[in-house]
Amino acid sequence: MMNSQRLYYRKIKVSDAAFIYGLVNEPDWLKYIGDRKISNQQDAVRFINESLNAKQLLDSLGLRVCCLASNDLSEGNTNKNTNKDTPIGLCGLLKREYLDSLDIGYAFISKYRGLGYGIEAATFFKTYAFDNLNVEKLYATVAKENKQSISLLEKLDFRFLGGLVENNIESENIMLYVSCSNT
Repeated sequence: MMNSQRLYYRKIKVSDAAFIYGLVNEPDWLKYIGDRKISNQQDAVRFINESLNAKQLLDSLGLRVCCLASNDLSEGNTNKNTNKDTPIGLCGLLKREYLDSLDIGYAFISKYRGLGYGIEAATFFKTYAFDNLNVEKLYATVAKENKQSISLLEKLDFRFLGGLVENNIESENIMLYVSCSNT
């Protein structure tokens, strides 16, 4: 299992259907990532099995469920058992056919945003990409209006490249960022 200071990261399971259903139907997911037509938990199971990570050929790639570590007592939690396997978001590394290197992706439930979990998880996976997978550059795609996500990328030293280019067409809405290894 992979972990950082307050989080641990595990593979997505079918038993995460309720969590995935809630996450992909949050207003920010719908606005910035898009409607995945998940209207019930059965749709969420299908999405887990057929879409999430389905095209990732390497076991080290794919989105991971970000869970609160059992010793995280933030927000007044005094009972260590209340956080056992509490999923709060997704983060991980993806290989997309339209990019020449890996892409980092992340999304968190609104209740857990603004508490540093996103930057903790993204930092973990950025470091993992450079140190363990030996990539030279790491991309991130983000909706132009998603100021919180852009701010997170800038804190992680990603730099803006321009609109995402797919099929020789540059997007006006999806921005491409990159971070390069220090080697």
